[in-house]
Amino acid sequence: MVRLAGTTGQDPVRRMPTFEADRKALIGFVDTFAKGVDDLVLRVSSGTIIAAVGQLTHYLRKGMPCTSDDEGHIYVSDVARLLAFLKSVTSADVTVNQRGRGRPLHVKGGNSNLELPTSTYIASDSDVSLIEKIVKKSEESMWTSFGNAPLPAEAVVDGSDLYPLAKATKVIGNLFTCKAELRPKDSDFTVMASKSSKGKMFVNAEAEQVSGDKESYVSHFAHWLPDLLGTVPNQNVSIHMGENAPLVIRGGNGDFLLIVFDQEVDE
Repeated sequence: MVRLAGTTGQDPVRRMPTFEADRKALIGFVDTFAKGVDDLVLRVSSGTIIAAVGQLTHYLRKGMPCTSDDEGHIYVSDVARLLAFLKSVTSADVTVNQRGRGRPLHVKGGNSNLELPTSTYIASDSDVSLIEKIVKKSEESMWTSFGNAPLPAEAVVDGSDLYPLAKATKVIGNLFTCKAELRPKDSDFTVMASKSSKGKMFVNAEAEQVSGDKESYVSHFAHWLPDLLGTVPNQNVSIHMGENAPLVIRGGNGDFLLIVFDQEVDE
């Protein structure tokens, strides 16, 4: 299991940009992070928005296109209110800007405007810099490890094959345990949610371009795994695994990365 230490959350001075984005695309993008996340940092560069969250359970990074005049970071302290506004307006595009960290966030859609107060502290970003140092080393090693955890197994699966597990709560209730297993010789990737009193739910994904010397690789997770799998792009994604190691899912030409930290828990 990879353990993460806290960080100070201090940032260098950054320029604060303005960007314009497709409203519906921005709703889908922000909504990816919304479950269990109250705040968010948007990193804006030329033509791209990237957001990342780091928690004890997982790290998630995703990108989307935009039109921007400058590079910098925009800080969202209330994701729910931002989403509510974006869903309330009907304009095709919206404009987002912020004059500085801790300053109000401004969003314009058609003839509607939103001004939201923001905090200088963004909880979902507090561990991101630490995790991304480990991510950088993993990228340099071609994802053969994450931190001190070896990742000797790799495969490509269709991300949409993982979506049905998101219904596990409706099928077997809450507070279940999860297991991910890659069987290289069978070209099979299986994710299971189980609760002793309610039963088990499986999803199987056909694995391609599989590597790994062992008969199987297994890692354990808790009930948050199905929701995280729902963030995976609807396309082929690469998975990296080890025995009792984090589950790494990469896709979208590098603009999507999900790392779920292995945590075996009791029901």
